[in-house]
Amino acid sequence: MKLPVDATHAFMGGPSLVEVGEKGCLASTTFAVKDVFDVAGHRTGAGNPCWLEHAPVASRHAPCIEDLVDAGATLLGSTITDELAFSLSGTNVHYGTPLNLNAPGCIPGGSSAGSASAVAAGTVTFALGTDTAGSIRVPASYCGIWGLRPSHGRVTMTGVVPLAPSFDTIGVLSSSGSLLTPIMDSLLGTSQSSSRREIVQLVGARDLFDLVVPTKHAELMEAASSVSEILQVPIFWNDVMGPDAIAECRDGFRRLQMAEVWKSHGRWIEKHNPRFGPGVGARFDLASKAVPVPDYEVQMLKQQVIARLEHVMLAPNALLLVPVTPSGAPLLFESGAEKERLRQSIISLNSIAGISGAPELSCPVFSFDGSPIGLGVIGLPGDDELLCTIAGLLFKGGFGRLVSKNKAIEGE
Repeated sequence: MKLPVDATHAFMGGPSLVEVGEKGCLASTTFAVKDVFDVAGHRTGAGNPCWLEHAPVASRHAPCIEDLVDAGATLLGSTITDELAFSLSGTNVHYGTPLNLNAPGCIPGGSSAGSASAVAAGTVTFALGTDTAGSIRVPASYCGIWGLRPSHGRVTMTGVVPLAPSFDTIGVLSSSGSLLTPIMDSLLGTSQSSSRREIVQLVGARDLFDLVVPTKHAELMEAASSVSEILQVPIFWNDVMGPDAIAECRDGFRRLQMAEVWKSHGRWIEKHNPRFGPGVGARFDLASKAVPVPDYEVQMLKQQVIARLEHVMLAPNALLLVPVTPSGAPLLFESGAEKERLRQSIISLNSIAGISGAPELSCPVFSFDGSPIGLGVIGLPGDDELLCTIAGLLFKGGFGRLVSKNKAIEGE
């Protein structure tokens, strides 16, 4: 096959024909993987030259890659990631920043930056990334594509560089909401013709929508109404968390994440003393000072948030609508202080699914000028197939279609 041009600087070394899929539900599709996935015959670089230098050559693909190739998808290589996946901006000081074609002059979002950029540009049909604190959902929002963070543990992390294992998930980025079903079928080894539950209500998180900048708030509210119309399900708006609970969820997530990050990588950092970009380096420095958290405390916080989802936000047969990010993609050269402020806001929005292990779908919403932002749909843990079905219904119903000066996201 003729290899596409890497017009967005999304790939590590450019697209290459790694593994050709043949027959299956994903035949004729192409995909790329974030540079934290093992690819047979290659070193996994995790966005850092020192990590790449000391990494062994992988003897086999990560199992999730094998599943997709077996389903017919063709692998075109690895994409740029933030260092050790510990950022939400996508600005790698060593390998550069992938372009965001749907928001020129703005960051693509991280840490699955290259994967999102390649999908938005149409270089590949879909891509894999990972999501700990929003690294699938944020770049999906900023780049105007569909993103799915599955329930924690539904897709094996074997062969993938970890960050904070209690929260790490393998996620999918796609230009088509309808494609999420066959991709997840292939990853989970299931058929989504299995049991479905009827959605009788959408719960709009009014207090979380209030965190969105005014210029995007009205667009997301209109997008929520569109979801209601396409699914023919009413929205009940409520303050589902409250300021204190939002802060507790965010701060609890950060505390647990930092402790796990240092447990995952502290020994390696102390041994090799790698050079990190300023933001990533500062976060690893904070992580080095984090107090280890007992497993029971992690599980206790998870159960508290799940209980809130079940009894407050998600009444039986309901789903939660939330913003994915508080704004559209920021400009490339935001100050460090502004980036950290934005990071705190993003984690406030993304820590609900992160802590509870719930799945979240990011649906693309576009302004009249073509700039994107993501509308999130959260289900209960295990609702991955349901969210894929909803993505297909929304996509077929016209939600998220765009013809801009850059490219077209084509419907069916």
